[in-house]
Amino acid sequence: MRLKTFTAASMNEAMQLVKTHLGPDAIIVSTQKGEGGIGVRLTAAIEAPEEEDAWDYDEDHIDPIDEIVEALTHHNVIAELSEKLTRIAGSLDADDAKLALAGALDQHFKFQPLPVTGTRPIVLVGLPGAGKTVTTAKLATRQVMKKKPVNVITTDMVRAGGYDQLEAFTRLLKIDLLTAGTCDELSDAVAASAPGTLTLVDCAGGNPFDPEDLEHQRRLVEGLDAEMVLVMAAGTDPLDAIDQARAYARIGARRLIATRLDIARRLGSVLAAADAGRLAFAEVGIGSGVADGLGPLNPVSLARLLLPNEHSAREEAAE
Repeated sequence: MRLKTFTAASMNEAMQLVKTHLGPDAIIVSTQKGEGGIGVRLTAAIEAPEEEDAWDYDEDHIDPIDEIVEALTHHNVIAELSEKLTRIAGSLDADDAKLALAGALDQHFKFQPLPVTGTRPIVLVGLPGAGKTVTTAKLATRQVMKKKPVNVITTDMVRAGGYDQLEAFTRLLKIDLLTAGTCDELSDAVAASAPGTLTLVDCAGGNPFDPEDLEHQRRLVEGLDAEMVLVMAAGTDPLDAIDQARAYARIGARRLIATRLDIARRLGSVLAAADAGRLAFAEVGIGSGVADGLGPLNPVSLARLLLPNEHSAREEAAE
């Protein structure tokens, strides 16, 4: 795909420039006001069949807005969100694409790393297979490595091997794993934590699109003064991610942990979920092993994941 930005006094003039330089098959990717609010700045694209499967940038490509648009397109960021981020980035007047995109992400999204003290229990929810159990083990390991107290509870006593997997992790960490199948049992398990202890609750995977199942998940944590965190695997369909995020946001999710960044080539679903559910980015998971990366996310590190050289950015995010 070839991208080019045009600046003109009016939309009609900008469209004529697009047709002249890119031809009648070009599509409009984003539009915004020109510098100082005067005129129009329009970014258009046209397919380049010989480069259809490539993820390469022209060495002479210097326009940061064009670079951002191409990156967001590569990651399948939905059009409305892509246009918002591009518009904000253009208003920052930054010469560097990473800084411009980081500024746009900072203005549009919230970034809230998880606490390390036991002020409120952290309840991990999400689809089956999203990585909740491994994420719970990673968070518990981090607490132990920092010599901070941690209490681990699981409500997953139905899935084959669900309890055994987490019990194996906690046994290595010399932590007792508590179980809770009802709201009352979960409240008692949380109350058993010593003051200042961070409590992690690994909830069984559910179906957020089944009203009864979603209501069951809501009732399970009802009455807990807890921080509900949605765990979502990167690389899913952005529209499915939007529906999922909105469903969990309705029952109390306020933060997002994105997993499997090591195998996902498109991160549009992660951005779509955070946007639709108004979820704050908390952590990112890289790798399926407990010793693999899990760390906080900030606007600059997210911008680096979205822009070229993403492999090195993912490796650094795991450190």
